[in-house]
Amino acid sequence: MNEDADKNERPPRPAVAGLLGHSIEGDPQKHVYRLLRHGEQPEVIATGTLEECEKALLVSLKEEYGTGKPNLPFFTLGGKQFWADEFVYAGWRIQQNVYTEHYRLLDPDDIRRAWGTYEACRVAFEELRRKEKVSLKSRHLVVLVHGIIRSKDSMRRLIGALEVAGYAPESINYPSTRRSLDEHAEQIERILDAAEDVDAVSFVTHSMGALVVRATLARQSKWRERIRLHRVVMLAPPSKGATLADLLKDFVPYQLLAGPSGQALTREGAAKLPAPPCSFGIIAGGRGSQDGFNFLIPGDDDLVVGVNEAKLAGADDFAVVRVAHSFIMNDPEVIRATVTFLKTGRFGIMDEDK
Repeated sequence: MNEDADKNERPPRPAVAGLLGHSIEGDPQKHVYRLLRHGEQPEVIATGTLEECEKALLVSLKEEYGTGKPNLPFFTLGGKQFWADEFVYAGWRIQQNVYTEHYRLLDPDDIRRAWGTYEACRVAFEELRRKEKVSLKSRHLVVLVHGIIRSKDSMRRLIGALEVAGYAPESINYPSTRRSLDEHAEQIERILDAAEDVDAVSFVTHSMGALVVRATLARQSKWRERIRLHRVVMLAPPSKGATLADLLKDFVPYQLLAGPSGQALTREGAAKLPAPPCSFGIIAGGRGSQDGFNFLIPGDDDLVVGVNEAKLAGADDFAVVRVAHSFIMNDPEVIRATVTFLKTGRFGIMDEDK
């Protein structure tokens, strides 16, 4: 077979892949593209330039799914314990309500831009992305996962530092007290399965967020076939479980407050999770002495998690800083060390208590 014939028989390269049953394929060098709708048999519904196929894609999607219910854009709190992110891109997010199960599209300022079904919100985002020229500044995604009873906003200072460092950070909102640890892991998995324009992913976690990520990385996920797993930074993680969770696990008010995830914070719950299958580092909070802030926790601690409870075999680096549990992600030294670890695999913090 001659070389030209071989080239002609090669499948076209994807330009836009896997969007609600549609894809655009073509050859950028020849500027020839085609829009396909995938069913039992792929159907070509448009051909032409990439711009022409993208316009035809929006028309087809809007005809099939619409762009949601009538919407008056208004400011929201961004979702706290009752909303779960299902899709994120450059600060935009599609969230599902835990109770009503409907979806909404929020822009980076937490303004609702569409609502209804997931598909309708996804189409609305696709239209707005093109209209407002939304794009990622990096193909290295950093997923930030907050702790229990917190929200995506608790990681705000880290987001700014990661953007300056050249990453594409996304702080994920998950209903930490409303669902189980496995359900949180499934949610993160869905977000990564739907991630676009991403070549590599790292994670930065606070407190229980570390257990959510460990549960996520223990799953056999589709996103691992196309996105490279880079590094994980865990801030004040209950790696071996938390003494406080063991003490409170049968206490009804704790069960009501912490929800299903509260039981995952015990020693028994944490022991079920493997360490991340990649380079990872841990920063714990403490007083830097034999006795910590909380007399209920053996050894040094940050009021909530003990230093020894934060340790996990296989870590590439471990450091202790004099910061309380709830504020560790906002500490300037911790923020600098987090960025440094993502770049080098070391925190750059001198610590005698490793």
